[in-house]
Amino acid sequence: MGRRRLWQGWAAALAYWTLAGLVAASQAHGVEGVGWRHALLTSMTAHALWVPLTVAILHFGLRFPIERRRWPSRVALHVAGALVVALIRAAIIFTLNPWVGWYAQRPAFPEVLTHALLSNPFIYLSVLVVANAVHYADQLKLRDTQLARAQLHALKAQLHPHFLFNTLNSIAALVHRDPHGSERMISQLSDLLRSTLDAAGTEEVSLQEELRSLQPYLDIQGVRFADRLTVKQDIAQEALTAHVPHLVLQPLVENAIQHGIAPGTEPGTVTLVARRAGPELHLEVRDDGIGLKESPADVSRGTGGGRGLRITRERLQQL
Repeated sequence: MGRRRLWQGWAAALAYWTLAGLVAASQAHGVEGVGWRHALLTSMTAHALWVPLTVAILHFGLRFPIERRRWPSRVALHVAGALVVALIRAAIIFTLNPWVGWYAQRPAFPEVLTHALLSNPFIYLSVLVVANAVHYADQLKLRDTQLARAQLHALKAQLHPHFLFNTLNSIAALVHRDPHGSERMISQLSDLLRSTLDAAGTEEVSLQEELRSLQPYLDIQGVRFADRLTVKQDIAQEALTAHVPHLVLQPLVENAIQHGIAPGTEPGTVTLVARRAGPELHLEVRDDGIGLKESPADVSRGTGGGRGLRITRERLQQL
């Protein structure tokens, strides 16, 4: 049980048993005619004794939950735990009775133990059920988190070869036309791969780091298109520290260049925009190229766009 969970257990146990003690004291005073002072003393003390025992049972139940593959040994373990709790509680009641006064005349210890064995295991079982419910809720949350993380890693693994393949195509298109330019592109591709490998396993980076990682790709495309491509950045200063998924901009910029600027013959501009709106970050990639063949509605609904857009959309959903 972690420290936070431990404090939550203490707080819940204290609140529950305090309320139960007040209810029992009120009942003893109103129904049985016991004086308020005696009713509060005996009832609140009896219920307060359950607070540390409840926390111990919760901890024990979380440490040894009843699982299908081990249920016989775990049931036996908790039966023993219930007996120990009953024994401890009987010993405390027997010892403190002269000062608290649960019994007008203290009975023999076996009688106190018998009473504890008849009632305390049911309380132990109730707390154990709560502990197991918490355990299985944690397991379900952990499984969902691990599944989402695995899906996210798979999507990111798909994205890396996707943009690498497109970048190599850009270099291949320039090899014969501009050998010197293709050499520069290969050098920039090396920088791009190095930055990508450095961020391997990182799902989110600051927008400033993302823009820095994007620059080698922009340099490669700048060599390929020479004076046909202009890239502008309209980035709000306060947006630079916001966290974004790593490589979230690259497939969007790639789409703008490949499908907006490349098919045309006129110079074009790709503009990156980033603004903060309260707790949200708005990212936008614009181009003034030939435009979408698909309708913007299809793309926004997720039925349009290529592989890069699909992977980016699914990554955002997973995050």
